[in-house]
Amino acid sequence: MGISIENFSFSTFLSVDFGDSSGSGFRIKVGEVDYIVTAKHVIYNKARLLSDLWIKSRNYFGDEANGFSAKIDLTEQNVTIIDDLDIAIIRLENQFNYEVEYEGEDIASASKEDFLLFKDINIGANIFLIGFPSSLTVDDFYDVDRPLLRTGIVAGKNMNNTTFIIDSLAYYGVSGGPVVQIDNDRNIKIIGIVSRFIPFITEWKNKHEASLSRQDFYNSGYAVCLPLDRIIDSLI
Repeated sequence: MGISIENFSFSTFLSVDFGDSSGSGFRIKVGEVDYIVTAKHVIYNKARLLSDLWIKSRNYFGDEANGFSAKIDLTEQNVTIIDDLDIAIIRLENQFNYEVEYEGEDIASASKEDFLLFKDINIGANIFLIGFPSSLTVDDFYDVDRPLLRTGIVAGKNMNNTTFIIDSLAYYGVSGGPVVQIDNDRNIKIIGIVSRFIPFITEWKNKHEASLSRQDFYNSGYAVCLPLDRIIDSLI
């Protein structure tokens, strides 16, 4: 797909259990079935699956009244977890109390054809991170349920655990958000989702008492992302 003001509406703002957890994700349609792909830790509290999920998508320049809004009950039957990966796939079907409040206008869904596999991710490629950084406490500057974009590059690939690193800041709230690679013709492919930022750690030690120390954690500006290879077989 090419970059347009409409197609970023496949990204979704996720609010779980009335705001106890929030994150990002994206919509994908396979055949007649709709899914949400996000990070597992957005909808789980440790090993416990949370219950109520609110989903919001908006055409980037669309009015709030023209956005997509829906609610679904999370159950073990409509949530798929892939082994120990930080990925969750949510199946959107009426039997799971899936209620669409507003259909919205110019709301897009991704497809499998919009995916790029791990082997085709290019180190140094330009990327966009699309997410909803709800942890930015002052929201007068932006709409919480409208996606924000951050640019960066693919900084590296970890061949041992099949993850990739982006040189782009990731804040709480963007977990599960899609990472898209852009080519010279401004076409984009979804290459993965954000899992977590990589911390930079500074340790302070008391020069008079060596047993006393303190560690400070900062956002390094790098983030770990998970490719989409493993979810493809889980989508009908």
